[in-house]
Amino acid sequence: MNRRQLLALLSTTGPASISTLSRADAYPSKPVTLLVGGAPGSPPDVMARPVAQRLAEALGKPVVVENKAGAAGSLAIAALLNSAPDGHTLALATMSQAVFNKYLFPKLAYDPVRDLEPVAPLVSGAMTLAAHPSFGARSLGDFVILAKRQPGQLFVAMPQAGSPPHIVALLLERATGIDVTLVPHKSAAEATNAVIAGEIPLLFDAPTAIAPLAQAGRLRAIAVTGRQREPLLPDTSTARESGFDLLGEAWIGLVAPRRTPTEVVQRLNRELVAIMASTEIGSTMAKLSFRPMTSSPEDFGALIQQEHAKWGAVIRDAGLRLE
Repeated sequence: MNRRQLLALLSTTGPASISTLSRADAYPSKPVTLLVGGAPGSPPDVMARPVAQRLAEALGKPVVVENKAGAAGSLAIAALLNSAPDGHTLALATMSQAVFNKYLFPKLAYDPVRDLEPVAPLVSGAMTLAAHPSFGARSLGDFVILAKRQPGQLFVAMPQAGSPPHIVALLLERATGIDVTLVPHKSAAEATNAVIAGEIPLLFDAPTAIAPLAQAGRLRAIAVTGRQREPLLPDTSTARESGFDLLGEAWIGLVAPRRTPTEVVQRLNRELVAIMASTEIGSTMAKLSFRPMTSSPEDFGALIQQEHAKWGAVIRDAGLRLE
């Protein structure tokens, strides 16, 4: 900014606005760390890396993805909250970290509403109910009829207890009025293998995990829980198409520590909105069965509040608590 521009700006906005602009212009002054609460190769990690690459290009500084898996993502959030609130350390926030954990863990070390600064939502994704090919139901309606005939006797495999597939499965039970036995496993691979082997008849997981096996005839996709059909499973109806008032999507967003300067949050949000709206990122996310999201930090914060009301009730009603 030259002297003439500075004088003109001072005459119209004042010193306080100049200070704010200077801080925004100075950011970032060093590489940015993006904490991911999943292991390398996990869905959040795979989603984060192309976004981090393009954010680095936009900011003019490296954005380094640092994996801190464990404790349902709480290790990554703890590292975030121990960092300076200056925008140089950010975290990917799944719904587990931003919403579910508050109701699952009685001694959670952070409060997601109080301690996290919403920056931008990035993507959302639905879940899929699938079955072994020998299972009798081919539609969600047929599945519900079978489940009501034998309450508690149909077993549904899924990844870890408290994971997004587990919580969305609780919503499925609630929305359809059925009682099934949910069987969390140590990993998504273990849950999938149990169904392929015929040990458990049903599987509830992300579309990317199910689509290749459905295309190979090793699983049958019954329904998806999103607002529209999945590109990877175009012939599989949504729950709403099947007549059930069920919408279960898990989102992932970007957060900073509370008290991160507003101008830094706004700068990050502008860059991320442009990145997520790009055709290239949209295509990349579609291959991962994610849909890009864009909104202001304020609207993202409002979404988080709404999700606490929705999912907190689901988890409390199910009596699900983890240690």
